Amino acid sequence: MTINSPIYKLSMCSLENFHTAFLNWLGETYPSETLSLFLGKNHNANNISFKNQKHYTKKNIYDLFITMDNYEKEILVIENKIKSYPGDTQLSKYRDSLKDKNAKFILLSLAPKSDRELPEGWEYMSYSDLAKKMKNIFNDNFEYNKDYHNYHKYLIEDYFDVITDLSNRFPENPSEKYDLYEEKVADDIKDIYIKFRTSKLSNYINEHSELSSDTDFRNKQGIVNVWYKLADYDVNFLIQIQHKEYRYCIVLGNEADNELRESIAAELAKEKLWFVDCIEYYPRAKIYKSKKFCGYSPSTIYRYQTIEIICGKEKMSDVTYEEIKEKIEQDISKLKDNEQKISDIIKGFV
Repeated sequence: MTINSPIYKLSMCSLENFHTAFLNWLGETYPSETLSLFLGKNHNANNISFKNQKHYTKKNIYDLFITMDNYEKEILVIENKIKSYPGDTQLSKYRDSLKDKNAKFILLSLAPKSDRELPEGWEYMSYSDLAKKMKNIFNDNFEYNKDYHNYHKYLIEDYFDVITDLSNRFPENPSEKYDLYEEKVADDIKDIYIKFRTSKLSNYINEHSELSSDTDFRNKQGIVNVWYKLADYDVNFLIQIQHKEYRYCIVLGNEADNELRESIAAELAKEKLWFVDCIEYYPRAKIYKSKKFCGYSPSTIYRYQTIEIICGKEKMSDVTYEEIKEKIEQDISKLKDNEQKISDIIKGFV
């Protein structure tokens, strides 16, 4: 079993860095064959150079940076996301930093291809695809370095088995229900699975409504954010879904404005304009003295209700993406309908 493999044990210590480093070693040792994994066997490249964690500028560090012939002729960038899922901004930034070069870009990920389109210029490759291509190229007839034949053969075959096993553990055809925390997924891929499913929910909201959501990941939990900016004031309203919590948030000021935020929030709750049908007491709350609001620094105050209650279900895994989307639409619509009343309340405090 791969769980007893030294390659597997090493890969678990720092997933993305390990896999990037292994592919870099493979490229340095067998450059043409490794390049074939990404460009196909008929690439006809020479003078192939592999660099991992390449600092191209102060702000751009590429996981795997491959040059062919010479630096000016062709570049291949591999962004390795085995335990996370990149945002479009990151991928676009990397592409734009090489816009004057003959560069290609590949996103290598353990997660299945998302239903969202990648930014222009990027192609997707799964670790499952990588494993199949490795088996085809580094086959029984492959001529390994004669001084390390058995060692290299063992390493590469073991690595192939590890990434094949990891890929096979990733659930196929996930549902469109909020069951991502209850799905039985191996611990070593749980993080990327939750990020993948959180991204799927966010994409569903964006594609089936006029809302705009983004995602985050904190404390091993996926986060979906849907924002609404108040026109006349520097105040953001936010609906945030994290694990079992459906949160009504206000983002205003900084750490010194806790009392102001709580006063505004209390008035909005009193008038049933925001924070409606939420839990009303939070004994573990640290920032706000009344314990009637939660918050996190430097500027956010919120109340929440569990997602199953807010959507009228017995458990959160019964809640569908469509029901979450509809609830968010209702709440944002209510904000818009009451924007003048909300502005008047805020004006009274600021």
